[in-house]
Parts: sequence; structure tokens; C-alpha cells
Amino acid sequence: MSVINGYKIQGILAKGGMATIYIAVQESLKRQVALKILDPKLDAKILDLFLEESRIIASLKHPNIIPVFDVGRVGIHFYHAMEYLEGGDLEARLSEGVSRNTALEITLELADALYLVHSKGIIHGDIKPANVVFRSDDCPVLTDFGISKRTDVSETANSQSQEILASPSYASPEIMQGQKFNQKVDIYSLGVMLYEMLVGEKPYTGSTHAELVANSIQQPIPLLPVTLKPLQPLIDHMLAKDQVDRIGDARMISRYIKKYLRDHPDDKKNIPENNPNLEADNSGDVVLEYVSNSKNHITINPSKTLIPLLIVLFSVIVAASVWFFVI
Repeated sequence: MSVINGYKIQGILAKGGMATIYIAVQESLKRQVALKILDPKLDAKILDLFLEESRIIASLKHPNIIPVFDVGRVGIHFYHAMEYLEGGDLEARLSEGVSRNTALEITLELADALYLVHSKGIIHGDIKPANVVFRSDDCPVLTDFGISKRTDVSETANSQSQEILASPSYASPEIMQGQKFNQKVDIYSLGVMLYEMLVGEKPYTGSTHAELVANSIQQPIPLLPVTLKPLQPLIDHMLAKDQVDRIGDARMISRYIKKYLRDHPDDKKNIPENNPNLEADNSGDVVLEYVSNSKNHITINPSKTLIPLLIVLFSVIVAASVWFFVI
């Protein structure tokens, strides 16, 4: 069977509402690939956007981003050929349980990949376990940029949420409420995945879609088990409901996890090195910092009560000083 010239289709890997992914042989190189073919009945704008985004993703060189080998159109069929990954997806592994160290390593590697994606002005828009697939050596790979969105890196807050159809369980509050959003929607989704890997269940659930949305927006960020308490600040700032309070630079997630692993020697196994192609600053120890919309680096204390306490303390000191000089 051959729908796309140069590819011999062997079977179906996955099928969704917008596309079908086949396992195929790229005949010119005699290698197996995952061939994604869009439904030709889709709107013409979506089909054209697919080609544009595919070419952009193909330009991203990172070990944790799916390589796109070929992009094109044959008649009514729009397609791209990707690396065929044999290790299954994270969704399947979650059903078996993921260790704490593995959860942290996966998150660290995906955060490095997201930093590159965001630096190119792209929002993935659908970070979820089914879109994290593993190579045979267990390297996690971010896949399915089919609904990704390009943004102006300098003004990422101008995007409209109706242009992205994220999975409800992993969608940020601003997406679900139809508000303006930026690249932080990907950080939120990664935070949901990290929590799920660590705890074994999602932070928010609901018997209906409406209940899930309401719980995600209204319920407080859940607490991790006592043994995972040092990771609570990271979870708090990845799952912050207000975008202003959420981590904006994926590099900070990597730095926080590396610091955690250094501070917990028993968990320090095979810490992934930074990709040399990334211009990330990973020097120094941080509690937690992120890049705000004003591009100022802000250090956030895990306890929200510390800042008010310092203000009160400062006021007391000033009052005492004034009293001393008056006397």
C-alpha cells in the first residue's frame, strides 16, 4: 500500500480526529518511519498550517523532540514523516507506576526541550503523557505538534485560547476559561504530568468535563506526600492558576530539579546533561525563579507568608529607628 510516493505503508499506529499515523518504510533510505497523514476533509487553513508547523518542528534539533524527516503534499494528502519510536508512551508507563527519580529525569529532559520550543516562538499546546514517546533506550521524546501555535516571542500573551484544543485534564485554567495565554500553558501541562508521575493520580479530577474544569479552576493546588515535600514549591509554581505566578522559563524547572537531586544524594542517578546546543544558563543554585512577562528574573519563596512577614518586620525596624532618633 502506498498513498504517499516513496513510502510503503505497513500498518496503522494511531488514529485521531485530524490525522492517521502509519508505520511505513521510507523506500529511498530503507528505514521505518512514522508517517502522519492529515484528513483531507479538514479546513484548508488547517492543512496549510500543518505544513508550516511541520517545517518549523523539523528545524528543531534536540534529542527530546521528535525528528521530522520529510514534509509535503501529494494530491489531497498532507503528510510528514517522523522517527519511528519503539518504546511506547508515557501514558502506558503511568499505568505501571513511575519512580520518583524517573519522573524527575523525564521532566528535566522535557523542560529542556520546551525551552528550545518556546525560544523559537512555538507553543506546543497539548503536553500530555500520550504525546511523550520513548526510544528503545528510554529517552523521552516530545511528539505531536499538530495543534501547536506560533507566537511572537516578545508578545506571547496575545494568543487566543480558542486557537488551541488542549486535553482537558492537562489544560491550564486560562485555556479552559477562554482567556489570553502564552507559553506558560505548556509549563502548566508539564506540571500536571510531573504531579501525576510522582503521586500516581492527576491533581484534579471530575466525573464530567464540566466538573473537571471547575475543580481545576477552583480547587487549591494539592499537597504532595510528606516524603516529596521539597518538590512542593516546584509543583506550586508550575500549577499556579494565575499566569503571573507561574514559571515562565522552562530552564528554571531543569535547574530546580538538578538542585533537588544534588541535595538528595540517594536520588542522584544518571542526571541528564544539558544539550550543548541550548543557550541555557544552568550555573548556580536557585530556590525557584522564573521569567515574568516583563522579562525580569524574579525569585519566589515557596511560602507565600514570608513576604508579608518581612514587610511587617521592616516596618517595625523603621518605626524603632525613628523612635530612637526622636528620643
